[in-house]
Amino acid sequence: MKLTILFLALPLSGLTMRAQAQATAGYEVAGQINGLPDGTHIYLIDGSQRKRIDSATVQQGKFVLRGKLAEPVHTYLYAGRGQGSTKLADILLDNQRVQVKGTQPVYSSVAVSGSDIDQQWKEWIREDAGLAEQRAGVGKSYRARLAQPDTTGAGLLKQQQTQLQQARITLLKGYVRRYHDTAVGAALPTLCTLGAALTAADYREMYASLTPRWQQSAFGHELLTQAGKGVGK
Repeated sequence: MKLTILFLALPLSGLTMRAQAQATAGYEVAGQINGLPDGTHIYLIDGSQRKRIDSATVQQGKFVLRGKLAEPVHTYLYAGRGQGSTKLADILLDNQRVQVKGTQPVYSSVAVSGSDIDQQWKEWIREDAGLAEQRAGVGKSYRARLAQPDTTGAGLLKQQQTQLQQARITLLKGYVRRYHDTAVGAALPTLCTLGAALTAADYREMYASLTPRWQQSAFGHELLTQAGKGVGK
């Protein structure tokens, strides 16, 4: 019996050690972007506060940023500063190692890998962008019908616009519920572009679906702030 107890205790000890290691580890952003001259300064910016978190210098075409975050942050990665700066990437960053690679120092040519939360966030971005593009196309047709004028046809198109906007809200809420126990669920409502289409009740609903840990995060507090503003009534 003693041998059995010892055997079971060892894996648990290993799990505890791994959990502790993850809790104490920091982030690492390892970059290799073609076309960045050596000596170029790279800046990691806190997107919500617009302040610098970290910086590095390109050497032999590569750069590395290392540090530790109190909690996940939506960050921007810039090359250079001031008017001559170039935005390279958006990263939903936590204390993990991510890779940033690009064929040229252009936003659309730079890819981020290695982070589950960043990939999940960008998965939602792609789905939401598809719906937003459809809505924009319907909006163009709606305005054309009004100009004819064709009020009946315009009315039907207006209904389609409303339905597509509601589909975007439904998609957002679905992602928040799916990732309610991660930074993604807490961050998406503050990073979306739905604006006044979200009501205070929408924000309260999404906040309520989060686990207590993420309700207490900066992202969670922002949800309460938006709910308190009575957005969309």
